[in-house]
Amino acid sequence: MPDLLIVGAGPAGLAAAIQAGELGLDTVVVDENTTAGGQFYRQYPESFQEPASPRDPQRERGRQVISRARRAAEFRLGASVWGIDGPDVWLDQGGEPDLVRSHCTLLATGAHDRPTPFPGWTLPGVITAGAAQTLVKGQAVKPGSRAVVAGSGPFLLTVAAHLVAAGVRVVEVVEAATLHEGLRLLPRTLPYPARYVELSRYLTPLLRHGARFTRGCVVAAAEGRDHVERVELEPLRGGPRRTRSVGVDLLCVGYGFSAPTDLARLAGCSLRWDTGMAQPVPRHDRWQATSVPGLLVAGEACGLGGASVSALEGQIAAIGAARQLARLSDPEAARLARPLWARLRRARGFARVLTDAFPHRLQLAELPTDDTIVCRCQNVRWGTVRKAVEEGAHDLNEVKTSTRCGMGWCQGRICGAALPDLITSRVDPGFDHSAVFTARPPLRPVRASTLARALPRR
Repeated sequence: MPDLLIVGAGPAGLAAAIQAGELGLDTVVVDENTTAGGQFYRQYPESFQEPASPRDPQRERGRQVISRARRAAEFRLGASVWGIDGPDVWLDQGGEPDLVRSHCTLLATGAHDRPTPFPGWTLPGVITAGAAQTLVKGQAVKPGSRAVVAGSGPFLLTVAAHLVAAGVRVVEVVEAATLHEGLRLLPRTLPYPARYVELSRYLTPLLRHGARFTRGCVVAAAEGRDHVERVELEPLRGGPRRTRSVGVDLLCVGYGFSAPTDLARLAGCSLRWDTGMAQPVPRHDRWQATSVPGLLVAGEACGLGGASVSALEGQIAAIGAARQLARLSDPEAARLARPLWARLRRARGFARVLTDAFPHRLQLAELPTDDTIVCRCQNVRWGTVRKAVEEGAHDLNEVKTSTRCGMGWCQGRICGAALPDLITSRVDPGFDHSAVFTARPPLRPVRASTLARALPRR
């Protein structure tokens, strides 16, 4: 039985594995991807012939971190976690079930793009910003020739720069935040000069290749017959009054992130409302411990912060696990954690600036028409959901029962983030905006034979 099981091999999970190894903890890291690193340190598959592309310092840094983590822990990649009971988790690895029992478990499951339904978002060629980055960084795929990158937040510039490096012509970067919002918060960014260097690294190639930058606008619709051909842009309320069309064969959209909290909810963790993500996330103490004994959380699974915050939280969580297991006394744990807490306060300060600069926007809920698909797994349209709420569906689970939203392969991880905004903004202001679908195992698609082997025979 391992001392610490880490779910997720991104910045938080890798940092936790390294720290746990230094503390002498027997550690296992599981991740459903076939390579470690997560989105931030995205690596090519081991069997992949790496292209002769420009040097990527982030990938190279990731290789070093992954190498250190592999020396400190056992890795089980390509393993999906579909059930949890306290610190014990059920895995599916190649159709083989496995119950992994551990003394402590750290949930470091990261975050994914927050979906924003709008007319045409299901057309081929319309993908999330994170998907575009994965195709370019993880598979060396050029996903299109002429692109618009739209949404909100600095991640757009990162994705746009990676697309340009892959040979895609990025004709426009469309930011929902207005210039006034950015300038208002500019003084709060001055204590973080290194961030300006990072910003210039992404801006320079975009400017060199003639990308246009637009603020205060959103994608109102994507149009085309069998593939996206045009993007319709329009201002947010209060922006310049003009609507225009841009010809593209690729639209990358990213209006922030959502944290997958299904494991934490299934385990019974107490939740808190996170303003930056506009969703409930697991509540934790200063050691990253949740309300469930033996269960910890770190990284963007418990709130937006970026890779630096995630890594620091991962280190603290490993120290917290050693403290729970009595491998460290309280004074020893505090001595190790104290400098990390100080660095974490500073890193979270910048994260709060970004949250204020790029807030969650309920105006996006005005975009879908009745014919717009909101649940892609079950092909459910907004009009069907609207009618269900008008006829008496009072919470997300009743909407699920009435419409089949959330019953598909993704188990509501996509539509579940968008529905509360849509319903409270368009139909019922009293609808519980913090609502989530009830988590039930299996949390990931698994074969019936796998379940049969996992469950005790009667």
